[in-house]
Amino acid sequence: MTCILISTFDRNEKLARWTLGRIDSEWANHPPVFFAGLTRRDEQSLGFDGDSSDWMGVNLQAVRRLSDLGYSHAYMILDDHPPVGRCHAEFLNDRLPALAERLGAGCIGLLGYGQHRRREGEDLGPAFAHLEKTSPSYRWKFSLHPGLWNLGVLQALLESRMETYPQGQRTPWNFERHRDMPGDPRVDSIAGRCFRVRGSASLDPESRSRGTLLRNSVIRFAADAELFLAKHSGGKAARDAAEVRRFSMFGHYLGPYPIYWSGCMRQGKLHVDFEKWLAASGSSELVCSWNKATEDCF
Repeated sequence: MTCILISTFDRNEKLARWTLGRIDSEWANHPPVFFAGLTRRDEQSLGFDGDSSDWMGVNLQAVRRLSDLGYSHAYMILDDHPPVGRCHAEFLNDRLPALAERLGAGCIGLLGYGQHRRREGEDLGPAFAHLEKTSPSYRWKFSLHPGLWNLGVLQALLESRMETYPQGQRTPWNFERHRDMPGDPRVDSIAGRCFRVRGSASLDPESRSRGTLLRNSVIRFAADAELFLAKHSGGKAARDAAEVRRFSMFGHYLGPYPIYWSGCMRQGKLHVDFEKWLAASGSSELVCSWNKATEDCF
């Protein structure tokens, strides 16, 4: 069985529940949703014992609890990574979990390749929805962008990380940025079981995403041209300045779970690049929803 696990903490509960609201709006018939990191326990909140700043420990407890409830897989979603467009519900609810079982996948990242993101491994072809099997050496194979995780794999990885990092350093950033060295059989066995989607191959066929995909391609081409011309006329400093101005336009990724790659928060504050992208997105409903959320949450 598959569920959704939203990882948060008490101070961000309103943000997490807004993200759940976006999931309810954009992902039809989605799996059951649970929260990790909230002190209050209810049907959705799994609760935890110990220090709320111990992100690895808190989420390890949640993973074990979900396994006890009979779940084998979970979409792990951080509280500031809502879907920013219509999800491909059939793909997320049925096809991707079936592919995960068939491939013995440890994790399948929903921020995939294509759309200005390099391929980092083997394209498995149309029979496997063009999933990419990433190289074991790929730096971000254990990314915490939204993804489908085998709970046994996630548990083993969290346990391994907790042996490496002491209390106070068990953050999500250390979880995904840690450079694994060969030799730990638990991690070695997982490293070759990581996959990513090709977003353009898994869009909701009934949404307007393909038109948006074309629009994004034009915007990114124009931005690339601007960066090239800036460097040609003014050198690296001019290019860097142009990149700062245009960087927000490279963050939107269209796939079965459309996202803004860096989330809507950064170091506890509203993410400037997300807000720039949002203002240019043309989605008045999403803009209104976000404006209401920021009034309520911050």
